[in-house]
Amino acid sequence: MEISFSKIKQNPIEIDYSLGSSSIRGRLKRVTKDNIKLFSTFKTSLDVICSRCGKEYLIKIDEPLELLLSDGRYNSKDEIDVVEFFNGKIDFDYLINSEVASIQEGYNFCESCIDNKNILEIEF
Repeated sequence: MEISFSKIKQNPIEIDYSLGSSSIRGRLKRVTKDNIKLFSTFKTSLDVICSRCGKEYLIKIDEPLELLLSDGRYNSKDEIDVVEFFNGKIDFDYLINSEVASIQEGYNFCESCIDNKNILEIEF
């Protein structure tokens, strides 16, 4: 799903979009001529691999997601979580896929490893 930056005026727009087992629900609010703020909740269930023991396990995420969405290059250093779009549209498939990839590529620890302070690594 894509929404044009030009369609978002001063009144916030409600968003409820799902892709597979992931969803973004919240609102979009214009903050400047080229910037939109996304205030939302990100929910997903996905398989990740434990960074310590290598076991695959399921995680469920239900967390706030707040991003600044820029129509073009964002030149300020005021914001940390900025996503730049260069075609005049906000692509929600891209947002969901990048959040999922960020979770999968991060450090994830299964229940067995998270509390075990003695294990530094396991050889297979």
